[in-house]
Amino acid sequence: MHPERADRPGPKSIRHEGRHGLSPAITHDELAWFDFIMASYFFVAQAVYPGNKLTYERRVEPAAIRAIGRKPRDRREVRQLMHREPYWQMWSSLKRNNQEMSYMIRGGIVAREYADVARRAKTNASTGGTLRLDPNLAVPRYITAVDIHCQPGGYNHDGEPGGVWAGAMYDTGSLFLATGGELGVWNDGAGWAMVAHLKQRFPRLRPRRILDLGCTVGHSTLPLKQAWPEAEVFAIDACAPVLRFGHARAESLGVPVHFSQQNAEATNFPAGHFDLVTSAMFLHEVPQGAMARVARETHRVLAPGGVMIHAEQPQYHGQGPFDQFIREWDTFYNSEPFRCPFRDMDLMRLATDAGFSSKHVFRDMAAGAMKTATGLERRGDGFWFMFGATKDAQRPS
Repeated sequence: MHPERADRPGPKSIRHEGRHGLSPAITHDELAWFDFIMASYFFVAQAVYPGNKLTYERRVEPAAIRAIGRKPRDRREVRQLMHREPYWQMWSSLKRNNQEMSYMIRGGIVAREYADVARRAKTNASTGGTLRLDPNLAVPRYITAVDIHCQPGGYNHDGEPGGVWAGAMYDTGSLFLATGGELGVWNDGAGWAMVAHLKQRFPRLRPRRILDLGCTVGHSTLPLKQAWPEAEVFAIDACAPVLRFGHARAESLGVPVHFSQQNAEATNFPAGHFDLVTSAMFLHEVPQGAMARVARETHRVLAPGGVMIHAEQPQYHGQGPFDQFIREWDTFYNSEPFRCPFRDMDLMRLATDAGFSSKHVFRDMAAGAMKTATGLERRGDGFWFMFGATKDAQRPS
């Protein structure tokens, strides 16, 4: 999913975002601020962004041809030239400013409402889901040293011992603002897109146990349980604050999920335990060495014939230098240092080195999907990049 698509529809109001048992109270003026920021996201994406391409085609590329006798070869050469352009600087500043405005408003809401949200997080009635935390888990430095997506404190900030601050910050308006509500009222569009793609590609899939990696607050996890209600659904993350929030959120929505604090590089699940292993926008948040360990662990915990699927960023392969340059913005200016390396890497090799057979690896562009009153509806075209594989029934774990 890329935020600068000119064909995106206009944004919805933040008033359309789903409210659950942990949603903080939001004032009239804060709702107005949210709607302004969302409109600003879309204005920058739809009205300002196209000028970057014009700047490149009419100024930067001709200047490069005059100076060195050729077009820029790759995104690094494009970067060196485009960074000097006032138009690109203006667009980049506006884009970053929108992100900072979002955190300013969300941070104020969470700070004011935090005591009540934290209290509610501890008092949700059980629907059968569980929460298991590991105080001895060493949270990887690539999480603790990075304020991912520029979220102040990152995803591991408690706010208080045993707190839910990071989860509340992540859930309050975050994805709904950035996507203009395209992921649905519960921000679960990535989960439903995976479900729809799996049902299309593997119509006989009936998973008994499902594992979701890097679940944060479970936006994309809950659709897995809703799509296969007979399955046991497990969701892991290394960060306790988002798990506490995610568990309480799921309970308030009546969806039983087993949340546990684990490092996806080395879990405590038995070999061959799961029929389906998923993640949504997780792999590009970890360094390549860790990603290789996640892939090997995924292969280990999958049962023979099981499926892994990751809803992810599309890779750079096949994209021109300018498009690659634009899509690296988040690495340099939105605190996502591993996004570019992920887009560059060979996913086929990642899968085969982990033990999957190359003939069972798939890389698809999948339409978006949304759960509606009439069922699961596909929408859009080429909205999500899906990477996955099936575990060969004949290959040893």
